[in-house]
Amino acid sequence: MSRMEIVYQGLPYSIAVTDPDAFRAEVLDSIASGTFRWLQVDRGEGQLEPINLLIGPGIGIAMGTPDGESQDTPAATMPLTADSDLLS
Repeated sequence: MSRMEIVYQGLPYSIAVTDPDAFRAEVLDSIASGTFRWLQVDRGEGQLEPINLLIGPGIGIAMGTPDGESQDTPAATMPLTADSDLLS
């Protein structure tokens, strides 16, 4: 079991997952399909409090494991083939 750190709308949360890569893929697939769903995570330190977060297209979320790089999911419905360099 691995602990993943999640930043949702600028606030920190965490979740225990068996396979971080599979979990990231599941969340990305859900968002890319345009589906909204609830994700039960924990907030706080020490005494964790369960909370449900709504995830879906247009809702900012980033996730990573303490020993790996963070993986941002799309914050808007943008085709996966779109140019990601929005500043040029």
